[in-house]
Amino acid sequence: MIRKSTILKSLTALVMSALSSTAVQAEVLVPIDQFLANTTRHYEANQYKTSYTVYVPQTELQGNAIVLNPAAVGEPVKLPTTSKNGFTYVDIESDPAMLGVSYTKVNGQLTLGPAPQASMVKAPYTLQTPLSWAFDPWPTEGAPYQAKLNTSGDNIISPSWFKLHSLGLEASPNVNIDYVNAYKGKGYHVWPLITNRFDPDFTSGILADQSVWKKYAHNLVQYAYIYGFDGYNFDFENIDYADRDRLTAFVAYLSNHLHQYNIKTSIDVTGYSDSPEWSLVYNRSAFSNSVDYVVLMAYDETWAKSTTAGPVASYPWVRNHTERLLSEVPSHKLVLGVPFYMRLWHDTNGYAKGETLAMKNTGTYFANHKDKMTWDDRLKLYYVSIPTSSGSDRIWFEDNTSLGLKLDLVKELKLGGFAAWRKGFEDESTISMIQGKDLGRGIPKSDTVDVPEPVVEETKPLTKLEQYKLRLEEKEKAKAAKAEAKRKAKEEKELAKRKAKEEAEQAKAEKKRQAEEAKAEKKRLEEEAKAQKERDAQEAKDKIASYKSHGSVQNTTTKNELTKSVQVVKR
Repeated sequence: MIRKSTILKSLTALVMSALSSTAVQAEVLVPIDQFLANTTRHYEANQYKTSYTVYVPQTELQGNAIVLNPAAVGEPVKLPTTSKNGFTYVDIESDPAMLGVSYTKVNGQLTLGPAPQASMVKAPYTLQTPLSWAFDPWPTEGAPYQAKLNTSGDNIISPSWFKLHSLGLEASPNVNIDYVNAYKGKGYHVWPLITNRFDPDFTSGILADQSVWKKYAHNLVQYAYIYGFDGYNFDFENIDYADRDRLTAFVAYLSNHLHQYNIKTSIDVTGYSDSPEWSLVYNRSAFSNSVDYVVLMAYDETWAKSTTAGPVASYPWVRNHTERLLSEVPSHKLVLGVPFYMRLWHDTNGYAKGETLAMKNTGTYFANHKDKMTWDDRLKLYYVSIPTSSGSDRIWFEDNTSLGLKLDLVKELKLGGFAAWRKGFEDESTISMIQGKDLGRGIPKSDTVDVPEPVVEETKPLTKLEQYKLRLEEKEKAKAAKAEAKRKAKEEKELAKRKAKEEAEQAKAEKKRQAEEAKAEKKRLEEEAKAQKERDAQEAKDKIASYKSHGSVQNTTTKNELTKSVQVVKR
């Protein structure tokens, strides 16, 4: 009997390919055991051997060549595996060199060879705007979109696959080559999302450690080439204002490194507010000079933890923040973020608690409360208030009408496109509406885009004293901003505490008032009962007396009448 291992380790394997769009080459799949037997990369497997990690050497650009340095410590990459007919394969199509192999293909037969020392830089490309973009935080749930969101420009999908870690890039176990191939087969670009965990203390640490920046940059390139990613989306939020300049430099560093490899970049920013950590920390103008696209998260006008009910994205609020951002970001780089959700507010005595409600789950409200709904023409939203036993449920609806009006801003303001949070919250009618929406012609595909050159004013070098004063001023500003944020947080906490105390006192007073009212009512009822009892007793007494009086009169009358009778008889 021929041993299975002998077969798997042979240098020849059947080529398995799948046809897709012109943007996707046929898959080149190698049995997992054959790949492991031939790769020059160090690899590790989980205990069940269902997932593998390879360590790719650091890369260096030499012209259009990507040179891999075997002596440099490699960064971990989840191996792009797929299952076919019960067998596991490695997809080596995108970049076999980084995976530590080479291959030739003759008459349907695949032959593996030693890994080359260099790979080639991806060809540059220009996106066709306006973009139609969807964020996918749960890429394992639901089927991929079966068609493009819109044909006005290019389409992008952003699965939430990466987090920053103090030791380097942390990849989700859900990173999946089948997902990438499925979306590319439908004509999408895949731009995974990267978060900073929304942790200000953690973020301060990694922003202060530039050695880890290099690891992020190298690893992002490796993943992009091995999996065929076209770009990345940076979702960095809740950052200490004192780290503002470091954040700006960090984004510029990552973006510059990725651009050298022709990998696109984008960053998400909130609307404008006085929050140091959630808004003021963003140097939006500087971002626009570093990344390809700035995504305005034009939602959470009333955020999830608010105690006051309100809309997620009213039209005036969205338009105001978009127009304001256009003063810092060129229109062709600005992408409008729109919500596929709203909030159901449970309002009790003026205290609201929000609950996220997906657009696809609003059918019952429209069916059961249509007669109570009103269209707010100023906010461009439907509104309904539903009475409950404890107060009311309030909803400012996001539907195809309100969403369509916000999407019209893309064409009117000549924006770079829209990005929706999130996939899976919409229904089929929403997709159909977007597919039929005229978003404008955008910017044609070309290798060059006419962008005005920034005006650079010549300045004299700062003296050491001036540099010291500038650093001192920046430090004082950061300290003041942090102190102000702390003061506001303390003020809000004290306000909430006072409000809770007042509500407790009001509740106590109300309880006391109700108790006093109940006591008074009880006393009144007792007195009324006592009075009634006394009245009943007096009435009974009066009746008895009346009966006695009436009987005496009757006896006297009878006696007199008898006397008269006797007298008559005697005569």
